Amino acid sequence: MDHDALVEQLQKLAGDVEAKAGPLALFMLVAPDIDTNDAWNVVVSAQGLDTKSRGSAVRLLSELLRSVVDESHWSQIARTTILRTDDPFVKSMNQAFHTEHRPVILQSCNVPGFEIPKAIVLESKRIAA
Repeated sequence: MDHDALVEQLQKLAGDVEAKAGPLALFMLVAPDIDTNDAWNVVVSAQGLDTKSRGSAVRLLSELLRSVVDESHWSQIARTTILRTDDPFVKSMNQAFHTEHRPVILQSCNVPGFEIPKAIVLESKRIAA
């Protein structure tokens, strides 16, 4: 897979987000379709981000992303999305997948209520409220 370097750097980013924002419930990359490898949406849900405004949570994630991910990979990230830990998508992912520190690749997957064309799940775990 040609995005191994990006995934490796995002795994470090996940650790940095967890250090700054508490336990991660979800950290994943989602592509808009099965053929896309260069327009990922970084989806993050962490307990400490629930208490921040959406703007400050996105700023924190963007700052960490710029400090960890090589500039040569920035163009592969089309957007970042912050979700609350009680968001229905986060809950569905946590019920369907449990992974920590080991990427899980999904293709044409249907998680109850959600269609996922292609994704790489870096962290998905239930966290205590």
